[in-house]
Parts: sequence; C-alpha cells; structure tokens
Amino acid sequence: MKELLNKKFSILQMFLTTFFVVILIISNIIANKQVQLPFGVTMPAAIILFPITYILSDLFSEVYGYKWSRLTNNLGLIMNLFVVMVFMIAISMPAPSHFELQTEFSKVLGTTPRILFASTMGLYIGDLLNDITFEMMKKKHINSHKRFKRRAIISSLIGQFGDSLVFIPIAFYGLMPFKVMLNTIIMQPIIKVAYEILILPITNSLVLKLSDYEKSLK
Repeated sequence: MKELLNKKFSILQMFLTTFFVVILIISNIIANKQVQLPFGVTMPAAIILFPITYILSDLFSEVYGYKWSRLTNNLGLIMNLFVVMVFMIAISMPAPSHFELQTEFSKVLGTTPRILFASTMGLYIGDLLNDITFEMMKKKHINSHKRFKRRAIISSLIGQFGDSLVFIPIAFYGLMPFKVMLNTIIMQPIIKVAYEILILPITNSLVLKLSDYEKSLK
C-alpha cells in the first residue's frame, strides 16, 4: 500500500479509476430494478453497466498490476458505503408537506443498503477471484500482453459466477420466485461475459494504447 501511495499516477489512470467507482455506484442504485430480457430472462438493471467494472479490473491488472486493481475495488466499496449513508440520512430527514414523493423516494433508495451488502460481498468475492485468476495466468507472460484476451475472458467468467452466486440470493431472496432467482444466478454471468467478449477487440486495443501511453510517461 505504501508503495502505491508514494507513486505518481497519470491523469488517465486517475480518470479510469474514477470511472470505475462511478459505474459501481450507479450499478448499485439501478440494481434495485429488475428488467425483463428476451426468452423470459430476468436480470437486475445493473446488467447495463456492471460488466464494465470487470473489463476495467482486467485492464488495471494488465497495465497497472494486481495491487492497483485491488485498490480500485476497495475504493469503490468505500465510496458505495458513503453514498448509502447519505441516502439513509436524506430519507430520515423530515419532508415538507408539499413534497409528495417521500414514499417513492424511500422505496427506491431505501433498498440500497441491502443491495450494498449484496454488492459488497459479491463484488469482493467476484473481483478477488477475477484478479487472482488473472494474476496467475499473467505470470506466464509477465512482460507482455500476449494472451490478454484469454486471461480476460477466463478470469471474468470465474469472477462473474462467484459474484452471481453471492449477489443474487442476498439481493433478491424473497423478492423474486426461487426458479427465477436460480435462472438469474446462471444466466447473469453468461450474459455479462458475452458482453465482454463482444467488446473484447475494443478492450484489447485500449490495453495496448494505454500501456504505450504509460510507458511514454516514464
């Protein structure tokens, strides 16, 4: 940790880290809503954004190293906790008589603590599995980006399944039928990884360009 704190960081590295945290926070808010996808598949609305956090996590591991990837994950969880605390304070504060949306406000943002706990546990387990798998595979090509695509997909698949197994039951037990919940646990990581595969050429290009950019600053 001290090594990271004493290190100079590029503006691009800071931007990507901030982007990671913002996506994580937004994902936890919109995860309250369940969306109906084709073929009867039900998913949290966070499916729109959450896969990007794993893409960024792989990018961090590939370019900046395992320690930085773990740091960004922990930073995201801390900021999520802060956001939920603010939500709870806002809900508990008395509203004027002309404010007619207190019930709706509480229903939407009041479920966030449960989502936060589910997300914290799921993301910690999932991202940890993702980073460990990625790091183990990276050791074979420590000084190059060879087989990055393979590392990204395998590590994300393992991480996403770990995340789904933890997040879905905690977040939605009692809020969706058991069969639907089981189907969501299985389908969510598949859909997320399919999303990652679809934009993998872009991710790979970003890794190469980002790596060249960081090297040019040294």
